[in-house]
Amino acid sequence: MEQIKGLDKDLIKDTHLWRLALRIDENKMHVVLFCSIEDNSLIYREIPLDSAAQSHQKAIEEAIYDNPLLLSDFQRVDCVIETDKFTVIPSEIDDADVKEKIFNTTFPSFDGVMIENKLSELNATLLMGLNAELTNFIRRTFNNPNILHHLTPLCIYFNRKNKMGNAGKMYAHIHDNQLNLLSFGKDTLRLANSYAFRDPMDAVYYILACRKMLNLDPGSDEMLIAGDNSVREAITPTLREYLAYVMPVIFPSSMFKAGKDALNAPFDLIVLPLCE
Repeated sequence: MEQIKGLDKDLIKDTHLWRLALRIDENKMHVVLFCSIEDNSLIYREIPLDSAAQSHQKAIEEAIYDNPLLLSDFQRVDCVIETDKFTVIPSEIDDADVKEKIFNTTFPSFDGVMIENKLSELNATLLMGLNAELTNFIRRTFNNPNILHHLTPLCIYFNRKNKMGNAGKMYAHIHDNQLNLLSFGKDTLRLANSYAFRDPMDAVYYILACRKMLNLDPGSDEMLIAGDNSVREAITPTLREYLAYVMPVIFPSSMFKAGKDALNAPFDLIVLPLCE
């Protein structure tokens, strides 16, 4: 893994032709940069956030300022934020006050900014909550950034893949001891949730419990897994004791052409360009 101070301004000559995608979680910031008109251009960095910083907010700011390339003017900027403050509502609910009331009822102690991610193809809207300081910093630092919940690109990408074939499907995405589970109906979202786990067998439990809740058929409805290879290899044999079809998600070939570093980056960042 390349060190965190490697993103200097002279690394890219003309950033106007490049896209920047960030993924911010509790301990790390992941960075993907690539030029859509140039093969093998993708640059990936995993930047640890300083645990000794004054706050999580300050750690994020320092990580960005220590890598001055990130402050350039890019063709597009996407910021994917990992947070458990989210809920999904039908897209028919379009009144702003009603959305605020739903979110505040779900998270009565939350004091921050509610951000909408529209999932138009799923007739749904994901409402996420961020603290105001982080929201303002992102909007002030980057040019017209798209702020997305970490489940949003997975919902869009896997829903489009779900339309291929007749079998029912559940998708699992594993990232840093977090299991993201998604399942779809006909143009609807049946499940989109995240579960923290310590032992891989906990991930197996969540998968089987959610499949049972959704009445997915263990003999015919498929289970597809993306993300952390070591966890996937650990849970697949056990899942195959209960499910007839357990397979890895096929890596998108168009993003592999972007550069070999794509294989190391978080899957939700890699599929972002395919969600437009």
